Amino acid sequence: MNAPTDVLDVLAPDEAVGLTQELIRIPSPLWGESDLAHWLADWFSARDYEVDLQEVPLRDGKVTHQAIARLEGNGTGPSLMLCGHTDTSDWNGRPYREDLWKFDPFGAEIADGFLYGLGAINMKAGVAANITAAEAVRRSGRRLKGDLIVACVVAETGGGVGALHLIDSGYRPDFCVVSEAGDLDVGVVSVGYVQGRIRVLGEFKARVPYVNPIEKAAKVLAALGPAYQPLKRVTDGGWVRFDPDPLVPGFPRVAVRDISHYQDCTTLMFDLRIVAGMTEANVAADLTALLDGIAQQDPEFRYELIVPQSQQQPNMPARPATPQDAPVVAEIIKAHEHITGSRPHVGAGHRIGATADTCHFKGVGITCVEYGPGFIPTWPMVDECIEVDQIVTASHVLAVSSAALVT
Repeated sequence: MNAPTDVLDVLAPDEAVGLTQELIRIPSPLWGESDLAHWLADWFSARDYEVDLQEVPLRDGKVTHQAIARLEGNGTGPSLMLCGHTDTSDWNGRPYREDLWKFDPFGAEIADGFLYGLGAINMKAGVAANITAAEAVRRSGRRLKGDLIVACVVAETGGGVGALHLIDSGYRPDFCVVSEAGDLDVGVVSVGYVQGRIRVLGEFKARVPYVNPIEKAAKVLAALGPAYQPLKRVTDGGWVRFDPDPLVPGFPRVAVRDISHYQDCTTLMFDLRIVAGMTEANVAADLTALLDGIAQQDPEFRYELIVPQSQQQPNMPARPATPQDAPVVAEIIKAHEHITGSRPHVGAGHRIGATADTCHFKGVGITCVEYGPGFIPTWPMVDECIEVDQIVTASHVLAVSSAALVT
């Protein structure tokens, strides 16, 4: 497949940046993405895309919405989906440590080459790059052989609920690019996660002695080990079963992310980053064996293991790497080299240790790769921001590679 670069002639230099600003100015917290979905549906409809505004049911009886747009091909070539999530990484609907922000989280200001705002890097810039790429293909007037789909899904930070709904509604493109913030690396593999809760049970008394669940929970912390340090296999003296993945070195890793206590119960919320071959069921079995071992040493230790952590938020599986010679990977690499003059890093890359909706799409046989703008120095971020030039580069690479795949 040749990479048709003339599709870039129809784009204004800062088009993707301006669209990112518009998206940031519309709040879309996890489970509350409907306003942005309706805005996107109107935007696509005004440009003659076929629009599917999906109502996504939530476990609490509420709903949210996601917008899917399509440019129809004639069926003689492969179909491609450009996917990004509209939910932002916020805490109870507000930015992380909002009192420390110097920029308006919804102001979408540009300063010193960076665009600031909630969702700038995770991942409204990626969504804007996808849309701009599709627009370049549409405006070029090229005849599409395969469908070009732009999926603006919800709840990636909630376990990929939007991606799962999209799959359940019947979408099965041949190829998919998920434009997570990967510093323009080509991500052919990513980890998954198993998250859950360990409820350590004790007594609630005002007199002594009594079984203090806080003290018993400390034994769980010690058994799990330091946060996000590489874990050992059972055969090497560890507690978890896995086969190391050379593309994701140093994983799996685990951390306790939250501790709560009420009367006779101390609850630990854990996050285990897994590699391909590990499953939720196997992890639960390994954790049960670990906790049963503590109970054998301490008859007063009692626990309940809850996996996943809630019915609304599923876990994200780890999938094998996409081959580098897959057409969607090859075209991304080729376009990146053309636009930037250098070869991108291919593998887990900048996003090593992070998850993405690719895991769900790969699970139903869609060939996926991750490619998007944004270097993340730390997460979560105060004054979340993204380099403007990366937004432009990503939109151009995605436009060229999309045109090569579907025209």
